[in-house]
Amino acid sequence: MQNPTPMMRQYRAVKAAHPDKIVLFRLGDFYEMFFEDAEVAARELELTLTSREAGKGRRVPMAGIPCHAADGYIARLLARGHKVAVCDQVEDPRQARGLVRREVTRVITPGTVLDGRMLAPDENNYLVAVAVRGGGPEPAREPRRFGLAAVDFSTGEFALTEVAGDGALREELARLRPAECLVAAGPAESGGSLDGWLREELGISPTTVPGRAFDLAAARERLEEHFGVRSLDGFGAAEVPLAVSAA
Repeated sequence: MQNPTPMMRQYRAVKAAHPDKIVLFRLGDFYEMFFEDAEVAARELELTLTSREAGKGRRVPMAGIPCHAADGYIARLLARGHKVAVCDQVEDPRQARGLVRREVTRVITPGTVLDGRMLAPDENNYLVAVAVRGGGPEPAREPRRFGLAAVDFSTGEFALTEVAGDGALREELARLRPAECLVAAGPAESGGSLDGWLREELGISPTTVPGRAFDLAAARERLEEHFGVRSLDGFGAAEVPLAVSAA
């Protein structure tokens, strides 16, 4: 965009830092969304899609929600698999010199919700990570093996397991019904893209993270530090190294 307004430059900088999230950008008593975010929100939340001048007479799509009702709208976006970044005004507009300073104050994803108002009271809200090792999808000679780690931040429940074969993975994810699923970015060896398989086979829209996040040595060190132990053997983790990587 050529010659954007100062406010639009501020918004674009926030969006560049959170490209995979719907940015709620505080303007007075409303959170506004722009460009594709506005189009998605208008469709998902049944909002009126309007527009705003963004510089040199150019108008861009815009949709807004009242700040006092934001939690309800955010919950609906999360339920549809979207991630949200809330960008608030962090100084009093009456005291600001020029453009009001804004910063992202909350990042909310389907698997990291803590606010009880956004959670179903009778269901777990699992964030699941999946590590993969081995060959292509079944019926390959050597079925892929998967390590899963599941956590519900709202209850503190945390569990690890390993399964062999795409069918077993399908059954385990159907049991857990994760709100969000983390996988390593890029192709999963000869088995192809795990995130693509999850989308096509299970209808899950996964969140990809760098492959180094699943490094086993680093995983052991972080878990030992977190639980205050010298070894994970007491948890039976020696038998499920892929699950430890996922954790």
